[in-house]
Amino acid sequence: NSPFRVRLNFSFSEKLQMLLCLIFIVPVRFVVCAIAVVLAWAGSSIGLMGMDMDKPITGWRVPLRRVVGFMGKVCCMCVGFQFVQIVGKRRQKDEAPVLVVAPHSSYFDALAIFWSDLPFIVSRVENKNIPFIGKCMQFSQAIFVERENRENRAQAVNEIIRRTKSDDPWSQFLIFPEGTTSNRKALFSFKPGGFLPGKPVQPVLIRYKNKHDTVSWTWDQPHGFIMVFFYTICQWDNPVVLQYLDPYIPSEEEKKDPVLFANNVRDVMAEALEVPVCNMTYADVKEMFAKPKAKGDIPPTSEDSKKKE
Repeated sequence: NSPFRVRLNFSFSEKLQMLLCLIFIVPVRFVVCAIAVVLAWAGSSIGLMGMDMDKPITGWRVPLRRVVGFMGKVCCMCVGFQFVQIVGKRRQKDEAPVLVVAPHSSYFDALAIFWSDLPFIVSRVENKNIPFIGKCMQFSQAIFVERENRENRAQAVNEIIRRTKSDDPWSQFLIFPEGTTSNRKALFSFKPGGFLPGKPVQPVLIRYKNKHDTVSWTWDQPHGFIMVFFYTICQWDNPVVLQYLDPYIPSEEEKKDPVLFANNVRDVMAEALEVPVCNMTYADVKEMFAKPKAKGDIPPTSEDSKKKE
């Protein structure tokens, strides 16, 4: 029942299907994905010419951003996410300036960005210089943060508040508020950053429907980043559901207390997912897996956390 443990056990027939997919399907997917990445990079590079990053995208750049977002969808489809089922309705910025996405289990969760019309996100400043991808992130007006620089982090928070509270046509702000990844069997502590503006948020649930959990990239699994990608792209189809819940409108008390706001939104999402909550933070998880674990040790659940409290 550990929310970090992933083990894969494919049957012989499943391994054969993956091999056939690797030989006949994956090469085509790579070619199409490469073309989509180059087109997205080219479009983003054009859009960035003479662009004022302190103002929202307007004019001819708006349809260009949609094209870049569509190229992102194409890349996801090339990994096997051909059919993303949408449940519920995504609200516009005037109803919900912030999209809260959980549970966070993989880098594949980025598909929520592309199917949500390319909202802006917060990312590490190092990602700004990733070949091809960095330009796309800049064009989507991501906020880049130096994690070790406290002053820069404060500036990022102020920029989030400025954009979400502005009447200007900024896109929505999308966050993955959990401080770590898991196998989706629990929801972890939400960071309060996206709740600081005190504006309505729309919870977005990600449900992967694979027979085998090839997508999770978390703490307790024998395979890493590359094999997660390999196992996933070698599947013919990786069904996934994006569910948009009704916007959560904060009370006056929640507006003054972003931690309370974040916890209450997490409770709503956990109830919809029918999973427990766990009050561990990223630092707690990192410390736990840095220590030698006794046989049978598993991360504490929400019930364990409540006992400590």
